[in-house]
Amino acid sequence: MRTAERVLSVVVMVISALMLVVSPAGIAGSWIVRGQLLSDMEQIVTAAESRAETVQQELNRLGSTLVQVADEVAAVERGVQGLGADADLDENSLPLSALSDRLDLELGSLIDKADEIMAKIRETVTAVNAIVEGINALPFVTRRVADPEALNKLSEDLDGLMMEAEDLRNAVDRAQSEIVEGAVALIVVNATRIGDMLETMQARVSGYSQEVDRLREGLSSLQAAVRRWLTWGAVALTAILSWLALSQIALAVLAWRAFLGQDVLPRRGGSAEDSRRSDKGDA
Repeated sequence: MRTAERVLSVVVMVISALMLVVSPAGIAGSWIVRGQLLSDMEQIVTAAESRAETVQQELNRLGSTLVQVADEVAAVERGVQGLGADADLDENSLPLSALSDRLDLELGSLIDKADEIMAKIRETVTAVNAIVEGINALPFVTRRVADPEALNKLSEDLDGLMMEAEDLRNAVDRAQSEIVEGAVALIVVNATRIGDMLETMQARVSGYSQEVDRLREGLSSLQAAVRRWLTWGAVALTAILSWLALSQIALAVLAWRAFLGQDVLPRRGGSAEDSRRSDKGDA
């Protein structure tokens, strides 16, 4: 019986010693893992933020380009209205030709530029949404992606703008060989439609820019939240493993007492009883 107790005590002390080794290693590992996870998450979020910032910059460029398009359309409209209804075709031929060239060179190039910017925005937004959707796959994480429907509407508006600009150019070309009075009215109508479309597009660009701002804010808050979660997780694991290490020390002490044949838990009042017995023996 005594041998079994000693063997059991040795086993307990060995297990306690192993736990004393594992606990500090676990504490160190929890902080190492925290640092690695935080670094990886920061890289992912930074990549998404960088792309979102690119989208914001391209939206600003698109807005500026649309303003330039509006200025060109207004200039063409003023030029056509300045021809007058009483001027003959010969007098209007040169101004109309200049307006046609301006539509081809200035307005056409601006709309092509807007189309290129729009293509880059679509590509970048797709990349941002893919990253955010990957982040949302994590437990208890939900972040809004950039609304693709709003971007599709903006793309449709741009396609419509290109068609209206082509109609405007055709109207100016026809005005060189037709009665100016009727041509002026047609050009003004086309220019007015383009102006209305540009106002709608600028409003959509402004609204989508605000949505991208909210997306960037959400990514920033997510990064701060992940840092907080990982830190608290590492702190909690450190506390648990520290308590486990201390408990193993106490358990090892008790096992050592059992190995020596002493009472595992000293009896309360045992010292006073021994003292009384000693006194009686002296008497």
